[in-house]
Amino acid sequence: MNKQINRLNFFNLRNVILIIFSFIFIILSSFAIFNQRSNNLETLPYLNLYIVISSLFIVALIISISFIIFPILLRISRKKVSTLNSKFTLYFISIALTPALLLGILGLVLIELGINDWFNDKIKNVINNSVFVAESYLEEHKETIKGDVYAMSNDLNNSSEALKKDLSKVPIALKTQALVRSLPETYIVNNAGDILFRAFDNSARFYEPAKTSFDRADSGEMTIMSSTQINKVYALIKLNNFSDYYLYAGRSMDRNVIGALNDTVSAKSEYAFLENSRNQISLIFILLYIIISLILILISIIIGIKLSDRIVQPISSIITATNNISKGSYDDKIKKNNDYVELNRLADSFNKMSSDIVKQRNQILVSKKHETWSDIARRIAHEIKNPLTPIQLSAERLEKKTKELKSENKEINECIETIRRQVNEIGYLVDEFSNFARLPNPNFKNKNVFDTLSALISDYELNNKNIKFTNKLHSKKIMLNIDNSQISRVFQNIIVNSIHSIQVTKISNGEIIYGSYENEDNVVIFFIDNGIGLKYEKDELVKPYFTTKKKIGGSGLGLAIVEKILFDHHADFQLANRNDEEKGAEVKITFSR
Repeated sequence: MNKQINRLNFFNLRNVILIIFSFIFIILSSFAIFNQRSNNLETLPYLNLYIVISSLFIVALIISISFIIFPILLRISRKKVSTLNSKFTLYFISIALTPALLLGILGLVLIELGINDWFNDKIKNVINNSVFVAESYLEEHKETIKGDVYAMSNDLNNSSEALKKDLSKVPIALKTQALVRSLPETYIVNNAGDILFRAFDNSARFYEPAKTSFDRADSGEMTIMSSTQINKVYALIKLNNFSDYYLYAGRSMDRNVIGALNDTVSAKSEYAFLENSRNQISLIFILLYIIISLILILISIIIGIKLSDRIVQPISSIITATNNISKGSYDDKIKKNNDYVELNRLADSFNKMSSDIVKQRNQILVSKKHETWSDIARRIAHEIKNPLTPIQLSAERLEKKTKELKSENKEINECIETIRRQVNEIGYLVDEFSNFARLPNPNFKNKNVFDTLSALISDYELNNKNIKFTNKLHSKKIMLNIDNSQISRVFQNIIVNSIHSIQVTKISNGEIIYGSYENEDNVVIFFIDNGIGLKYEKDELVKPYFTTKKKIGGSGLGLAIVEKILFDHHADFQLANRNDEEKGAEVKITFSR
């Protein structure tokens, strides 16, 4: 099932666009609701269009979720859910769906109940009573100032004759009246709103009455003005016994009460708006909640499936690699997944196991190969060495007989010399076979391997003046457990092959570079030449009796002996040509510390 699910590619362009546009729609919807409440619109513009678009989003999200869930449910119905990935996928989908569905149902119920609870009689009565109390306080202040201003105007009108004769007494009378009735802001103004007299010379700001209030005062009415912005109430009345005199008085109100009045009036207005449009608000909230829930379900399912696949994928890789090893492919490695430490450890363990299997397999193959070839070498040496002695003796007797003759036969002498030379070469090969067959077990001692190499290089430098030997050893001392004689033979065979490779090319600037470096727990010694390079792969070159030096009498055992010695030393070596720009070959020997 995991392969079928993974082929669906849930984060495709369709789902990405759907999720992005759904979020844009949610943001625009929230902005539209905010704008509706700010402007006190009783109905949301284009409500029908909004419902259609919301429904389309809901249908699209349901279809996308169905495309994911349906194949899984189909597999469940057929009882084909058995893999670890399948189980993880079901678990993650269940984890994503269960709380989302429960919260969705609970959310819809809470929205419906919550919105209805906003509009019950208790809340409505509290809001109305709060407004009534605040307005009653304001009316009380108006009535109080109304009575005080009426009384003040009567007193001033009654004293009009005396005040008209001496206008300097008007401010005194005005101040007296203001003190008695606690009206600190008391003025006598004219029809233009100019202050003629004031009760107190204070720094209180003068709020000029509106022009319409003078018209009402001229008709005999008292104009009451209040402002919840400045927390004051004013009264304006015409002093009938004076010409163009108007009594204008004000009193401050409690700031907290007026603030509460403003809040309750605003709350009552908003409450009335919400009550009138609560059905469409409920509908909009329900649609938005469904869309948000579906988006979260879709994202949760996709992430859950991807996460399950991410967890199971390394395990699947191990299963695949194990199957490949059982089929003979021993070089499979598992890549690390940096998300999970445990899976990384599992990958490391498997890769180490795979490497150990490859190494042990190669050791077994090398051991069997050398055992087989050693047996062949012993047989060849035994079978060939026996007839060599009589052939050698016969050639010596022929040579002796020809010397006894008075006349020398040049042709016979050449044949005798050929027999002797070929017997010597065959003898050399027999000795090589014997050495290969009788290659002793290494006698390990802790030695400085670079001393062994440097001593050999010095000998070859003396005998090969036309070849440059370049030292790139990274240090002067590396102690390893080696058989000094056998490792010396390894270096010797490699150097001889490099010298021969350079001599074949007949170049004048021949060079052999020898050096080393350390890699983790390994020491790598390398040899690089600029000779003719390799024409065969390593597997061919290390076969016993395979030689590229037939013309000069090569035995084909040099690299086979190198492989056997390094195998006994638990070391490895690599043969390869240099890059395309530089001719020659490179040999790397890796010793484990």
